[in-house]
Amino acid sequence: MYTGTGLTRRTRDTDATDKKKVPYLRYYHVFNVSQCEGIAESLVPVAHHANPIPECERVVNEMPRKPVVQHKGTGAYYNPCLDVANMPEMEAFESDESYYATLFHELVHSTGHPSRLNRKGFTEIAEYGSEPYSFEELIAEIGACYLESFTSIAAKQFDCNIAYLKGWLKKLRSDKRFIVLASASAQRATDFILNVPEEHTN
Repeated sequence: MYTGTGLTRRTRDTDATDKKKVPYLRYYHVFNVSQCEGIAESLVPVAHHANPIPECERVVNEMPRKPVVQHKGTGAYYNPCLDVANMPEMEAFESDESYYATLFHELVHSTGHPSRLNRKGFTEIAEYGSEPYSFEELIAEIGACYLESFTSIAAKQFDCNIAYLKGWLKKLRSDKRFIVLASASAQRATDFILNVPEEHTN
């Protein structure tokens, strides 16, 4: 069932050129492709069969003090209150690489938790699209890029990474200083995930 708005009508009490939006409800019957007949095979989407990437699995499994990683629903997010990184199942992604790129993004977010790097401003409530929110998204995506490079999946994710980074940088008025600051925080986050000793990071 989908709802929509946008129907316009002229009202008797106004000029004919004035229009008023009136909400309406529409119902759609939706069927799974397995319930349909006569669909050309070329039009049926092919399911992605998950093939875990050993290098990526190693990074995830060896992260010190890692959050709980659960697979529920269709949303990918990190919940700092529960210290849980939620992911859709790997089969829901277009490729194995896109699954790990998303998981890396959420794991970088998790490093801001007080029990890990206690990143400044991380625990403050920030409105979507605000400067603190956008800055944290930059950190997570740059960190994900570092981990993608480390696990040799960066080439397949490059275009997605660039588009995502450009989008959040635009929210920060394209101020290049944010890239420098976010890159430094992302490096600390990935060093934590990769368990790089502090003496090797100075």
